[in-house]
Amino acid sequence: MPKGRMDMQWAVRSRVEGGEPGLSPSDGLKIELAAEVLRSAGELRLRVTGTSMLPAIWPGEVLLIRRDGALQAGPGDVILFERDGRLCAHRVVRRMEGPVWITRGDRLMHDDAPVSGDELLGRVVGVPRQTVAQRAVAFVLARSWLVTRVALRLRRLGSPPRH
Repeated sequence: MPKGRMDMQWAVRSRVEGGEPGLSPSDGLKIELAAEVLRSAGELRLRVTGTSMLPAIWPGEVLLIRRDGALQAGPGDVILFERDGRLCAHRVVRRMEGPVWITRGDRLMHDDAPVSGDELLGRVVGVPRQTVAQRAVAFVLARSWLVTRVALRLRRLGSPPRH
């Protein structure tokens, strides 16, 4: 591992879409730490905790985020940004002048508020674009919390135990 590059998945575990009420005092510190690692080392590993990006990104997966190229992110890319004291990784729906990005979680039905360059932390690399089947699954997951819970439980049953 190159000097200065850190695996921060243990340090940054904020909710992806604000799924838990309230913020602990350490959440702000975690976001500051993630932003500082991206500024100084240029990349960060982050474990996903939310479900807004199902089926493309599952809870527990570790994303690699890079600062380089983030300002050039366009439709289909997944970006990491800070919003309301939380980290959020959502897919870019469209890019506007400014630069400003319109994003949305894959299983969500509504766009997020515009993301400004000040909120942008980095671009998620290595996440494949969605296939037609994944878009169909995302369509169903966006409309049914029950189906989402079943899908998460089935995935948990099929994965090896964590130590």
